[in-house]
Amino acid sequence: MKFGKIRSMLLAAGAAATLATSVPALPAAADGAASTRNLILLGGAAAAYLIIRHNRKVHEERAEEARRQASLEEEQSNEASAYQQEQQAYRQEVAINAELRQEVTAQHRLVAAEMTTLPVRNDGGLISYGWGSV
Repeated sequence: MKFGKIRSMLLAAGAAATLATSVPALPAAADGAASTRNLILLGGAAAAYLIIRHNRKVHEERAEEARRQASLEEEQSNEASAYQQEQQAYRQEVAINAELRQEVTAQHRLVAAEMTTLPVRNDGGLISYGWGSV
C-alpha cells in the first residue's frame, strides 16, 4: 500500500517537471534600476531578518542569565536564612541546657539538704531515710 502511494507521488512529480520544462521561458524584462532595487530590498529584508534573529538570541541569553542570577540569589538567600535559623536553634539549645543545668544543680542541692536533715533509722538491717517503708 505504501509503495503504491510513493509510486503515484513520484509519477505526479515527474509529470509536473516534464510539463514545466516544456513551457517556453519568458525573457526577463527588467532594467538595471529595477534589478538593483530588488537586490537592495532583498538584502535589506535579509539584514532585518538576521538582526531580528540576533536580537532575539541576545534577549534569550540575557533572560537566561537573569534567571540564573535570580536562582543563585535565592539559593544564597536560602542558605543565609538556613544558617541564621540554625544559629538561632543553637542559641536556644544552649539556653535550654543552661536552664537544665541550673535545675539539676538546684535539685541536687535540695536533695543534699534533705539528706542531711532526714533522720536515719536502722530497723533490723534495713536503713530508712524517712521516706516511708521499703
